[in-house]
Amino acid sequence: MRPLIEVYSHEEIGKLLTSPCDDVSLLVSIGDPEDALPSGYETVAEKLRLTFPDRDDDEGASETHVLEIIEAGRRISDSSGRVLVHCWAGISRSSAAAIIMQMAWFGPGNEIEAVRSVLAQRPGARPNRRMIGIGDRLLHLDGRLIAAVAEAVPRAD
Repeated sequence: MRPLIEVYSHEEIGKLLTSPCDDVSLLVSIGDPEDALPSGYETVAEKLRLTFPDRDDDEGASETHVLEIIEAGRRISDSSGRVLVHCWAGISRSSAAAIIMQMAWFGPGNEIEAVRSVLAQRPGARPNRRMIGIGDRLLHLDGRLIAAVAEAVPRAD
């Protein structure tokens, strides 16, 4: 059994972390470089803090950022606690990170399942396309993760 991944906004995660919350295996905190840490950040022992803007170009997530998400997910893949992932709005960077982490657990052939599980928990999600593309490449998914996200979440633009 894999940990449960939950996606939140900065405000939502602050409220959650300042209430009793002792079943967290990992907190993935994503923000812009100037963003403050969420309230309660210090209450979680295992955490990954990434700072980059929510952009789909070279100023957005780097390969190193996505690799850190994959490695963190693999480290805690056998834990039974929750994985909390947040970004500012809980829509783009955090949902992409959750999908990528699940693909690191599930492996190739489970792209649709990973995308659907995140969208079921966070229906308004719009995964960051740059992060998804980097994750697809690093996980050797040959475009299948990109296609699964495109099918489930058509571009608004």
